[in-house]
Amino acid sequence: MAAINAIAKDWADELRDGIAWVIVWKTGRSWNATAVWLNSDDDTFEPEDLEQARKILAQDPNAVMLNGYYCGHFGEDMTVAELAAGIRWHYENGYNLLDDSTAFPPEPMERPADLPASLPWYGKATSAEPDPYVYDGYMSPEDYEHMHELMAADRQHEDAQQAEHPPDDEPAELRSPPTMDLTLTLTPDTASALLDAITPQIVKFWESVKSWVNEVAKALGEIAAAIGKAAATAVNNFVDAMLYNANDRPKWWHLYKHAKKRRTRKKYRRLLMQQLTRKLAAAASG
Repeated sequence: MAAINAIAKDWADELRDGIAWVIVWKTGRSWNATAVWLNSDDDTFEPEDLEQARKILAQDPNAVMLNGYYCGHFGEDMTVAELAAGIRWHYENGYNLLDDSTAFPPEPMERPADLPASLPWYGKATSAEPDPYVYDGYMSPEDYEHMHELMAADRQHEDAQQAEHPPDDEPAELRSPPTMDLTLTLTPDTASALLDAITPQIVKFWESVKSWVNEVAKALGEIAAAIGKAAATAVNNFVDAMLYNANDRPKWWHLYKHAKKRRTRKKYRRLLMQQLTRKLAAAASG
């Protein structure tokens, strides 16, 4: 049975940082808690957290949702005992109830009775085009799947149309210019006059070439630097993937990624690296 002081100790960093929201509920006499990070666009639950929040309410309708920045009785310098007192104060007085949280997205609007069954229904009033690759709960699973079937059919139709009728209205600047054969007969005098006439243009041309070469060299240097950054990013992503898969403490991962203070993120990255190193050493010796 988890005591409230243990909950306060386990989730002290989240309550102090004020980034995550900590949901606290009771099952019998046992205290429970979990942290969620809201969608940054509209401050609502992510789909997986939404499902978890509903399950928590089914266990405890008096569950509370707390944040050290937005809720009273919390502060960055509070001790664990003071944080526990703050949690108890909110829970026993019914403040910041999970059930009343605006983090729950509005319920989807009902599908109109006269809407043809062949058209998917998005049950949210919005002027913005919904992202077809993010399932946000405003479509039924059947409508969401049907929408993607229609999108795939549209792409196939467009590809077939292009294959059957290739575009013939290519812009004039992209078309190959007409060609012709030209034969010139030059005398020494005309050749000399022609050379005098084109020499300044040749000099100008080579100056342009030199400038172009310098620009290309500069661009190649920038590309090399960008490749270096991309390589560094790839290495960081690889290390993060190893840290995530070797991690037994979800709290550490969330603090590494979401803690407000840089030193906190650095601290938990170090802990995750130590955990990974221990597991790699154990695997090598075993």
